[in-house]
Amino acid sequence: MVKSLFVTASAGSGKTFRLTREVRSHLDREGEFVVAATFTRAAAAEMEKRILDAIDEGKESPVDKLRFIMRAARVHFSTIDALFHQFLSTEAYVPQLADDHEKAIIATLADTRFFQHPRVLADIESIVIAARILHLQPDSLIAELDKGRESLEAWDCPERLLDALKGEQSRLVAEYDQLRAKVQVVAEATRGALRSQVAAPLLEPLAGVDLKRALFLKDNLADVRVAAADRATPAYAALEDLYPRMRVLISEHLINTKRLRSALLKRFIALRADVIAEEKEKLGRLFFDDVPRKLIALDGPDSPDRPLFAARLYEMGFHRTAHLLLDEFQDTSQIQFTLLRPLIEDILGSVGSNAEGDRSIFLVGDWKQSIYQWRGAAPDMLRASLTPALASGQIAAETLPYNYRSTPLLIEFFNHLVADLFAGTDKVNMQAPPEKPKHPYGGISEVAVIPVACGAGDEPVYERLIEAIVKKKAECGRPWGDIAVLCRTNRHMDRAAAALARAGIPTSGIRGREMLSLREGTALYLSLIALFTAHDGRFIPRALKSLDYGEAQGATLMSAVAQLAETVGNAPRPHRFAAFASALRDLAPHFPRILIETLWDEAERYFVRPDAVDAAAFLRYLLTMSHLITIPEGEHADRVKLATIHGTKGLEFPHVFLFWKEEHDRAPEIPHPEDGCPLSLSKDELAFLATDPIEGAAAIAEAVTVVKEERAEETANIIYVAATRAAKSLTILLRADREGALKGYSERMFTTAQEPIADAERTEFGWRHDYGLEKPRPADHEDLIEPDLGDLPAVPADSDEMDAALRSAAIEAGIERGLRIHAILARLTCDRQTIAPDSLAAEEQAVVERFLHEEKVREILFRPGKVLVEQHISDTRTFGIVDRLIIAPDRITLIDFKTGRVGHLADKYRPQMLRYRMILQGLFAGRPVECYLLFVDEPQRIVII
Repeated sequence: MVKSLFVTASAGSGKTFRLTREVRSHLDREGEFVVAATFTRAAAAEMEKRILDAIDEGKESPVDKLRFIMRAARVHFSTIDALFHQFLSTEAYVPQLADDHEKAIIATLADTRFFQHPRVLADIESIVIAARILHLQPDSLIAELDKGRESLEAWDCPERLLDALKGEQSRLVAEYDQLRAKVQVVAEATRGALRSQVAAPLLEPLAGVDLKRALFLKDNLADVRVAAADRATPAYAALEDLYPRMRVLISEHLINTKRLRSALLKRFIALRADVIAEEKEKLGRLFFDDVPRKLIALDGPDSPDRPLFAARLYEMGFHRTAHLLLDEFQDTSQIQFTLLRPLIEDILGSVGSNAEGDRSIFLVGDWKQSIYQWRGAAPDMLRASLTPALASGQIAAETLPYNYRSTPLLIEFFNHLVADLFAGTDKVNMQAPPEKPKHPYGGISEVAVIPVACGAGDEPVYERLIEAIVKKKAECGRPWGDIAVLCRTNRHMDRAAAALARAGIPTSGIRGREMLSLREGTALYLSLIALFTAHDGRFIPRALKSLDYGEAQGATLMSAVAQLAETVGNAPRPHRFAAFASALRDLAPHFPRILIETLWDEAERYFVRPDAVDAAAFLRYLLTMSHLITIPEGEHADRVKLATIHGTKGLEFPHVFLFWKEEHDRAPEIPHPEDGCPLSLSKDELAFLATDPIEGAAAIAEAVTVVKEERAEETANIIYVAATRAAKSLTILLRADREGALKGYSERMFTTAQEPIADAERTEFGWRHDYGLEKPRPADHEDLIEPDLGDLPAVPADSDEMDAALRSAAIEAGIERGLRIHAILARLTCDRQTIAPDSLAAEEQAVVERFLHEEKVREILFRPGKVLVEQHISDTRTFGIVDRLIIAPDRITLIDFKTGRVGHLADKYRPQMLRYRMILQGLFAGRPVECYLLFVDEPQRIVII
C-alpha cells in the first residue's frame, strides 16, 4: 500500500530530494506507471538525474540496478506544460511549444507590426479615443494592454457595449456642460471660500474634474466650510441646488469612463491576440497557455467529467497512472487543475481514509511561495479543492522541517519574518538547521535591513546599494559572482544595473548578458555585417580598436573576414541559412563557441519563417531583437547577478541584496458588479466612490479592499521568496520617505530585523555571526594540468592520399592504429602529462605529438573539470562510448577523436554527436554542452557540433 501526501516544502527544505525519494520508492514495484510533473524542464531533468544517481549509489546487485534503471526509464518525467502538450499531440498536426525566448521574440514581432495591421489601421478613431481616455500616446497602447491582460481576457464583453458606452459618455458630458453653464452664471457673484472651494471646482470640464478636492467628498454644500454671510446669498442657493446633480454626473462619468477604457482595451487586446496568432503560425509554435485552452475546448468549459479529454488520456495510456506526482503545486493554474481533476479523482477513488491505497497522489509545494497569480496560478482554489481530501484523510499532510540552504542565523530571521508576514494562517511553518548540513557553515553570516531616506527619486537607495555591495565584497573576499541583486520590477532592475555600471561593478542577468553588450558579440555582428551587406568592412578595424581588441587579434579577424568575403560573394543569392551557417562555421575559431551556437539557433528560427528574406534582413532583425538575445554565462562568472524576484524562484545565492519599494500608485482592478467589466481606479477615485454618490458606488470601493487583501497575501509571498534566496547573507534596502519613515511591508521588515537572534551579534541594521574559517566545499571537478609541449618540434603533415588499390588492405591496420592512439590519449591525465616514449610506433608518436602541439587542441583537451575517458553514454534509443568528457561547473565538453584522414566525413558523425549532446543536456540541465570532433591526423581541422 502507498500513502497519498501533500508535502509542505519551505525554501531550501530539500524538496527535490523528497520528490526523488518518492519516485525511487515506486520503482520497487513492477509494472506501475508513474507520472512526475514539475514546473520547469530543469527540475524534471534534475529529478531524473538524481533517480539514476540514487540507483547507482544503491547496494543492490548490478542485475537489480539494471532492472531499476529499466523501470526508471518508464517513469514519465516532464513539465506540466509538456504533459498537456502530449495530450494534445493525438491530433494530426500540433505545433511545437515555444520556449520563453521564442515567446518573447513572437510577442515583440507582433507588437512591432500591430499598428500596421489592416484591422487596426481601419479603426484609427478608436485608437485616438483610447489614447485620450487613457492619457497616453498611441504607441504606449501595447504596454497598457499588458497591464490588464488577465482581467480583460476573462471579461466577456458584449459586442455592442462599446458603442453604447460612447453614447452614454456623450450624454453625460452634454448634461454636465449644461449645469456648468448655470454655475458660470452665478460664479461672478461668489467670493471667498464659496468661490474657491465650490464654484471654481464645478467650472472645470467633466473630464478635468479633480477628485482630490475636498468638495467632492461631501454629500452636500452644508458640509463645506463657507462664511455664514455667503450661505445667505442667491448664488449659494443656486450652487446648493446644482451640486448634487453635478456630483451624480461626475460619478456616472467616472464609472462609464472606466468601462469605456476596458471596452476599448478589450477590442485591441483581441486584435493583438490575432496578430500574435499569425506570428505563432508563421513559426509553427504554441504558447504554453494555448495548450490547456485547446484541451478545455474539447468538451467545453462547463463539462463536469470531460469525456473527450478522458478519451485522450485513455488513448495514450495515462488512465493506467498508478502514482501522480506534482511539483510546485501552489503554482498550478485553475485551468490546469480543471484538466487534472478527473485523473486525481480517479486515483483518489482507490485511496482509503488512512491515505493508503494501490494508487497515490503526491503533491509538493509551499503556499508561501505562490507568486505567479498574475500568470494564472490559483492558490485559493487549489486549497479549497484539497480541503475535503485532507479532512477525510485520503491525503495526509507532511512538512519538511529543515532548511539545508541557509545559515542558522538566516533561518532564524526567516522564521521571524514568516511569523510576522503570515500570522494567523496555516503558512507559519518554522524551519530548523539540519543536524548534518549539506555544507559546513563558515565565514560571516549577516542580515541587515537598511532604511534609506529619499525625496522625489530613488537615487539614494541605489547609492546605498553600491556602498553596501562594495563593503560586502571587501569583508567576505568573495568574487562578484557570489552576489545577487533582486528587485521587484524590471524598471528597478534596470536602474540598479545602471548604478552598478557607473560604479564599475560588472553585472549580468540570470539568463546571461545581451549579445551586443559583449565585446565578442559586437565584433561577430560587425563581421557578419561586412559579409552580408553592402558594407566593405573598412569600419571594422576602427570598431575593433574601440572594443579593446589587440592589434594582432584584430588583424587576424580582419584577415579571416576578408578571405571569407570572397567565398560569400561567390555564393548564390539570396544568402539564406546555408550561406549564413557556413560563415558562422568559418568564423567559429575566432569567437566563443556559445556565441556561434546562439546565432546559429536564432538563424534557424528566422529562416523557417515564411517571410524570411536573406542574411542581411536577418541581421536587421537581429538588431531589433538584440535585447532578447542573451548569452548564458558560466555558473561562476565573476559578475553581480541582477534579476527580478519572480525570475529567481528556485535559485539561491551566497549573498543577496534586495531593493524594496512599496507600490501604492494604483489600486487593483476590480470587476464591475453588473457584468464583470474590469475597473481600474486610483486612490482618489476610490475615496470619492466610497462616499456612495450613486447607488452601488460604495460597494465598488469596498470590493477593492477584498482584492487588496488578496494582493497583500501575494506581496508577502514575494518578500518571503526574495529573502530565502540567500544562503549566507541578506541585505534589504528599504526606500523610506524624506524623513526616513517607513510604511507597509517595509516597516514590518525593519521591525522584524530588530527581533533577537540567538548567538548573533547586534549590528546597526541587524545581526551577524562569524562561523569561523570558511571550509572549502567538496570540489565538483579536478584540474587537468596542461603538459608543457613548448620544446616539441612541429612535424609537417603528410599530404599524400591513400592509394585506392591499397585502401581495403589497410582497413584492418588502420583500426588497430586508431585503437593504439585512442589508448594513449586516454592516459593523458593530471598524473600522466606526457606521452610515454616508445609507446607507439615512430609514425604514430609523431602524429600524436603534432596533434598535441596544436594550440586549439590543447585549449579544448586540457580544459579544467572532472575528466572521464572511454565514458559510456546512453538513453533508451542510443548507446555509445565517448572518448573524453570534461565536466565543469560552467560547461560540459564532449570530445571524440578520429584517426586517419577522415575529416571530409565530418557530417556523417554529426547526428551521433547531436544525440550525445541531447543526452548530456538532459543530465546536466542548465549547463551548455560543447561537442568537438578532433582529427588526430589533421590537427588543424576541428569540427564543432
